[in-house]
Amino acid sequence: MTAMADTTLHDEMPELQPGLERARIAGAFRQRGRVHIPGALTEASAARVHRCLTEETKWSLTFNNGSNFCDIENVSPEERNKLAFSAWQRAPNGFQYFFDNHRLSRDGEPYSDPSHYFAKVVAFLNSKPVISFLREITGLEAIERADAQATLYRPGDFLTVHDDETGGHKRLAAYVLNFTPVWRADWGGVLQFLGPDRHIEEGYVPVFNAMNIFRVPALHSVTQVALYGGMRYSITGWFHAR
Repeated sequence: MTAMADTTLHDEMPELQPGLERARIAGAFRQRGRVHIPGALTEASAARVHRCLTEETKWSLTFNNGSNFCDIENVSPEERNKLAFSAWQRAPNGFQYFFDNHRLSRDGEPYSDPSHYFAKVVAFLNSKPVISFLREITGLEAIERADAQATLYRPGDFLTVHDDETGGHKRLAAYVLNFTPVWRADWGGVLQFLGPDRHIEEGYVPVFNAMNIFRVPALHSVTQVALYGGMRYSITGWFHAR
């Protein structure tokens, strides 16, 4: 998809693309435990979310230093570069991430500002049509709600290998909704899955308006965005059990 719909009048809740081949999608998920769904939202919905991410989002830098998890607002380019170099030095020795985010919902609760378009995004992700869709294609009838965060990977950003199986959570499936209009695989930012031998089994380029869903736990990472790459926008999170 090279052009996005005019969003001047489209400010309604996002909608799933009505023509999705649900039986095929379900078959792919149940065979591999993951699925890539191009054109997941209607064209107007995808364009509106893209505008929200690029023009209406207050980003914070998020990263970890061991078990310390940091979110910093209003980081200068110079400070961000220093923190990035430190994160790159830690990355070979354990789990590490470094990118921008904006928290939308921690446990399916409404977005904090009901007048912002993100309130409609959160309501959409927790709506009956979406929850029913996820149950249908994954076979996970216990799915009840979704958390969500907006993410922006800039050149140099990354997320190292992990499996999402964190104590205290009831995560059943992870999702990534991609909203970058143009991307090339050699720019990095690829959601890649590893097998038991830690070899790469499959990778999903962040194609605009594609939804990626995968069962938890699953070894995966987001490859570092190349220094000559672009800005990778997405909304990500997990679908949780009751």
